[in-house]
Amino acid sequence: MNHERQGLLSIGGFASATRLSIKALRLYDQLGLLKPSYVDPESGYRYYHADQLRAARLIRTMRQMDMPLATIRQVLAAAPADAEPLVRSYWQEREKRMEQARRMVQGLVSSLRQEAAAMALEVSVKTVDPQPIISITRRVKVEQLDEHIRGSLHELYTLAEASGTSPAGAPLGIYHGPVNHDDDGPMEVCLPIQRSIPTTGDIAARELAGGTIASVMLRGDQCAFPAILEGYDVVYDWLRENGYEATEPPREIWYSEPGADARMEVACLFRERAGG
Repeated sequence: MNHERQGLLSIGGFASATRLSIKALRLYDQLGLLKPSYVDPESGYRYYHADQLRAARLIRTMRQMDMPLATIRQVLAAAPADAEPLVRSYWQEREKRMEQARRMVQGLVSSLRQEAAAMALEVSVKTVDPQPIISITRRVKVEQLDEHIRGSLHELYTLAEASGTSPAGAPLGIYHGPVNHDDDGPMEVCLPIQRSIPTTGDIAARELAGGTIASVMLRGDQCAFPAILEGYDVVYDWLRENGYEATEPPREIWYSEPGADARMEVACLFRERAGG
């Protein structure tokens, strides 16, 4: 054996020692996640050092947790004190997603059985005037949504107070695209204000359009994801069934903090359907 390969494990031996497939090891090599210690320049055979067993076994464990490769890369690159919070944060988010999935099961089963939804929501129609707002728009997935909303509202209220103006109504969010585990919006957090004010940085000032709005009021558990999606469905079904169409993305108006006593409104500006 070539002296350069002495003390090294072949890819087959390394796969057996780590219980990772040869295919997986080749992928981790291509991604730079776990590169061989030595590659024979003539045969292209990969060889690994025993010191790499720990990293390989960590990768195996994290993949068994369904951890994305990008997160695994961050964990491996981090110091031990920083790696632990990354793992815990990932698992907390995974548990949150599993809980959301559990809550969705009953609704899914009811839909498959074509049963009526348990949540009776009544659509209201009203007219609203144009409204000055300040807002912050960012691309976020559902995992970062709460942080985006809370942080943005803090910035918006702080600016309004520093500018000598007052809020003119409840804060709201506008989803300019889907926000979920795969899509990132963007999502705009808005604060209605009494008058227009100068803005800086990420904060924008504009006028929210007025017109006729269809809305439903949600309370308590209805305000939590994924139950809140039923509110959007009810509004859009009402528009379609009555010959209307939305003229802009829906507004999510927050009258209270999240929780058991939460209260929010899903509202959509609409007009008669073109060609209807």
